[in-house]
Amino acid sequence: MMKLTELGVLVLEEKDIDYMYCYRDRDGIRFDDSFLSFLESQKITLSEGDVRTIHFQFDKEEMPLYEERERLISEVQSAVRTLDPKYDGSFVK
Repeated sequence: MMKLTELGVLVLEEKDIDYMYCYRDRDGIRFDDSFLSFLESQKITLSEGDVRTIHFQFDKEEMPLYEERERLISEVQSAVRTLDPKYDGSFVK
């Protein structure tokens, strides 16, 4: 499950992304809004300066959405910036 480490790394697993896309596709909720809802459900709060980098913790072979990787990264970065404007866009994987 998604978590924010003490070092400011927001860790996302494939199932986290699947949940957010499910909210978007099933309920017609924008990705940013589904991201915020998912954060709330995980009891994660983000404030300015909290996120230093995002770690997408899944491999190409594991991720059915891998073909959409660039869009996925962009959507997550945008959603994080709505809560943490100091996030500089860095990510792992």
